[in-house]
Amino acid sequence: MIKRKMLLSQMRFRLLLLLLVLLLLLNSCTPFVAAQRHDVAQAAALLEPAALAVAQPSTVVAAYEQAFAYRQAKPTPTPVAPFTDDPFVAAQVAAMLPAYVTDLEQAAAWERYTIVAALSPDQQRVRGTVQILVTNRTAQPHPRLVFHLYPNHPDFGGRLDVTSATINGVPVASGTAYDDSLFWLELAQPLLPGATVDVDMSFVARTPRNASARTFGAFNQEAGLWSMANFYPILARQRAEGGWDERPIESRGDFVVSSTALYDVTIDVPVDWTLVTTGVVVAREAVNPGVRRERFVSGPQREFYLGATRGLAQVSGDVAGTRIISHYQPAHAAAGKRALQVAEQALRIFNARFGQYPLAELEVIEGAMTTFLGMEYPGVVLIDQQLYARNARGLETTVAHEIAHQWWYSLVGNDAQGEAWLDEGMASYAQILYYEGIGAFDIALSELEGFRDMYRQVRERGRDVPLATPPSELRGIYVPIVYGKGALFFHALRAEIGEAAFARFLQNYYAFGRYRDLVGDDLLRVAEEACACDLAPLYRDWVLTAAPVL
Repeated sequence: MIKRKMLLSQMRFRLLLLLLVLLLLLNSCTPFVAAQRHDVAQAAALLEPAALAVAQPSTVVAAYEQAFAYRQAKPTPTPVAPFTDDPFVAAQVAAMLPAYVTDLEQAAAWERYTIVAALSPDQQRVRGTVQILVTNRTAQPHPRLVFHLYPNHPDFGGRLDVTSATINGVPVASGTAYDDSLFWLELAQPLLPGATVDVDMSFVARTPRNASARTFGAFNQEAGLWSMANFYPILARQRAEGGWDERPIESRGDFVVSSTALYDVTIDVPVDWTLVTTGVVVAREAVNPGVRRERFVSGPQREFYLGATRGLAQVSGDVAGTRIISHYQPAHAAAGKRALQVAEQALRIFNARFGQYPLAELEVIEGAMTTFLGMEYPGVVLIDQQLYARNARGLETTVAHEIAHQWWYSLVGNDAQGEAWLDEGMASYAQILYYEGIGAFDIALSELEGFRDMYRQVRERGRDVPLATPPSELRGIYVPIVYGKGALFFHALRAEIGEAAFARFLQNYYAFGRYRDLVGDDLLRVAEEACACDLAPLYRDWVLTAAPVL
């Protein structure tokens, strides 16, 4: 997620950038500062609306593209009738790139959601049912099952009500806490470790309309987009030591903390609305002249995003087998096409840097977010309409940041309510990697200076804290710590271990963490393995303490 304050802070220092260039060239140890500098006129031109840099890609991207072309030229053996003993999992194959279908062999480790819902746009209402197969994945019995009803958090400005619930077909008692945002079902008998139950719930969700200036824009109907993020009950994350994550939802940062699951979702929608969701559509039929029914499968994802558009245009492309679709307001056609181009470039660069995105589809949607610039969901990113209206560097940076979240948050999970720096810091540093990847080294340097400035201001005010500080304790400093200091940590790590080890770290961290929930200690361990060195002092100074680091 990109907050508006972060971009504004960076913009204030663009005028100082040229004065700092010489000093930075002498003191920074990253490869982009060794590139040939542009003159003043060229540097200024980079910030103009038409400055989308379609520069020469880095050697690592070129090597990846060559290797991908070689793999595509070779016949890839496809399993014969994969997962025929499990139709639910077999259907998920459609959401995966062919080379990653075997990831579904891990399906036993993930919960399964089957959602059937009908949309009533005029009432901003979603009415449906959800079936969840829940397995106790902890070492202790569960006396109850716990879910998050995110739309009941005051920031959403809407409502999600569970109207009935059964476990294994038997009605059960329920309860709520924290303004009904936490919901639980009582079990007649404790659910033992490794045991599974079938949970069925009926629900009704209602979003506000034209409310993005005062509530969470991703749960709202406005400007041609009806965004219904978190419209269904989401199982709380299970703690390895036992129990559930029952913390109240903190407004600072991202709301959702959830584990990887598989989704099979069927939606009835009026024919004049276009569905935009996580995953891919696998079936489509008419219910009656005014209603269309579509079925989607997600592949392994942390949540299922549901949106519907009316009056938006779209353009699409393909990168390494992943279809990318850009949805935009017709008045912003140039920016909508530019958003697609940025998404394509970002996917190529991050495929090379991190490891390939394993899913078949990715969508970028213009919407009225208003209080934030961008928001990530599995397979979907939302970008504020004001960035499209300006069609300048902010659009490019925000799209690249949110695409990076498809790796850092969606595929590699972490506790966004406890260790937000893990995904936001990495996605913020990915902005630098993106601009490096397209050869826009001046802009990469500018991004780095923006993060340094953000963080310096916090230090100068005596408000520096460890990166490990949870968002609930970051009042007034969430953005400069989580985004600014978080990005700078990865820059310091890169300087400490060198380019080759940093490249190994990025690839290994993604490979190790894909579909898992990681913590800071996991990152440290992977980084130390990548460099065969001791990084405890670096980690202590940046993550565990507020030692002077700049």
